[in-house]
Amino acid sequence: MNKMQSSRFAARLRIAYIKLNERTHGYLRIFRILWHRVGESNTAQSAASLAFYAFFSLFPLLLVTIGMISFWMANEVAFEKVVQLISQLLPFGRSLIETNLREMMALRGASGSIGFIGYLWSSSSFFSILSRNLNAALHAPARNYFQNRVIAILIVLLLIILFGLSLLSSTLVNVLPEINILKINGIPIQDTKLWKNFLRIIPLLASFVFFMLLYRYVPGKKIRKKSMLITSAFTSLGWALASRIFTWMLATGFVRYEVVYGTIGTILALMFWIYLICFVTLVGAHLSAVLEETFNRDEILHHRRQTL
Repeated sequence: MNKMQSSRFAARLRIAYIKLNERTHGYLRIFRILWHRVGESNTAQSAASLAFYAFFSLFPLLLVTIGMISFWMANEVAFEKVVQLISQLLPFGRSLIETNLREMMALRGASGSIGFIGYLWSSSSFFSILSRNLNAALHAPARNYFQNRVIAILIVLLLIILFGLSLLSSTLVNVLPEINILKINGIPIQDTKLWKNFLRIIPLLASFVFFMLLYRYVPGKKIRKKSMLITSAFTSLGWALASRIFTWMLATGFVRYEVVYGTIGTILALMFWIYLICFVTLVGAHLSAVLEETFNRDEILHHRRQTL
């Protein structure tokens, strides 16, 4: 292919890109910039470091959650509820997490409030690093160590509140069908497709609410509600898709960590899943930054057109 043909081919690609970008209302350009920024900022490396902190924060977070829930129910019931929730998020790591949690609960003994504060501090380490990464992605003012830690602890408490709300909603979901008062076209609501689909999207809605709060209030720079909603939807769907694909790969034997790593295969599978969700979360942060820049640019162009 000579230079003339190459230049013509490049011009056709450019024209096709412009037309497709117009049809997608500028979102093709947004994802092109996002792709470039993710590679330029070493997002994969940042996600790997986040996964390291997340793994060491996971069990303290679960212990704090069990401790908080134990104020309203028995320890064993609280333990089962937490393990049940984790099994929905990590179906391949339930046995590992359940075994280690039981050992940790047996060893901690009567640690009291001092031990609880220690677990709370340890569980917040991941969210402190996450806060720094979100600020870096959005080019927001950097916070000091203690500000990041306070925000991280607030995120941990928020997760516990969301878990409590999920327990309440699951109780209502289980009780309402038994009443048999609610019917659609004479059919009990628990037998309808609408109810079954509603049960499926509850975890997705919970993650959507979490990401809305995360991208809205954790960074040092506020973003538009439109950017927040788009980014939260993108990240929630990305989490769900990544989890389903990875779980399917493990279930079908497409990926077999135990063949290469033996008894620590489950741990490495858990680490890789954490890496995936950290990567998706950071990509979402970069997406919110690109959206903010795009909306600012559109507002400036719109203002200039009005003043002409």
